[in-house]
Amino acid sequence: MSASTNSFSWSFSRHETFQSCLKRYYFSYYGAWGGWAPDAPATTRELYLLKRLSTRQQWAGRHTHQAIEFLLKTARNDSDGAPAATAGPRQIDLMRREFRESRAGLYRQNPARVPALFEHEYHLDLPPEEWKSTVDRVAEAIGNFLRSDIWQFLRSLPEDAVLSVEQRAHVVLDGLSVFAVPDLVVRDGGRIRIYDWKTSRTPPAQHRMQVGIYGLLASQEWEADPAAIEAMVYNPREETRATFAFHAEEMETLREFIRDSAEEMLFPMENPEQNDPGDGSNFDCTADRETCKTCSFLRVCPRWIG
Repeated sequence: MSASTNSFSWSFSRHETFQSCLKRYYFSYYGAWGGWAPDAPATTRELYLLKRLSTRQQWAGRHTHQAIEFLLKTARNDSDGAPAATAGPRQIDLMRREFRESRAGLYRQNPARVPALFEHEYHLDLPPEEWKSTVDRVAEAIGNFLRSDIWQFLRSLPEDAVLSVEQRAHVVLDGLSVFAVPDLVVRDGGRIRIYDWKTSRTPPAQHRMQVGIYGLLASQEWEADPAAIEAMVYNPREETRATFAFHAEEMETLREFIRDSAEEMLFPMENPEQNDPGDGSNFDCTADRETCKTCSFLRVCPRWIG
């Protein structure tokens, strides 16, 4: 199948988008499709640009993830600690550059490569102290991670123990493509450990289903017994964590959850077999106005422009 074909697949983030608002889901996965191409229709390109927007909170989370990825790939095996010492300043410099580019609207020329902030696109007037606080939270999260026992443990692992760092995993479940990007997967003795970094204030224990999906994929990718898989959700900003173990029955429950979620996603489609949503009229706007406040598609949503 061509890489340009918009084929149906399932991921936890796609499920969450569908549950939050059907219209947002339509814009994200269908209306914006192909908008990265220079010759894309104006409406498609605009939806793609809006899809790429990040709130400052999402932006901070992405940079925290990037810093930890840098540490795991570059600094984990350096005994003198020099690369680790650069992780924070390096990330903050990148944030400052992205902030300037976003504020200048450079993403409009190249939305696929230049990060864009929701606050700039929608001209939200935030005081400089709020932006500084956002950057400070990232610096604090990186510092907390470097001081954590998790980092000390990960540094002690041999190179071949690291199975995946921010790599896309893919399995086929009853003919359905399922994708996930676990932050880190390592092998520790006879166990597989999955790590998921969070930066929001949501308690780590509430992410059991998401890391369970990662565990399901890991059990197939590395042919592991579910009982030998353990997942940890760690928030370096809040310094909170939760650890989860799984069993075969729970994995089957997760498989059923994915099947049911996929069926629900296909229900409003005009032609499910061809992954054809039609003109999007079957995808209603959410009734939850709180969801709308940070929706990237606010400007084009029929609820607000009608």
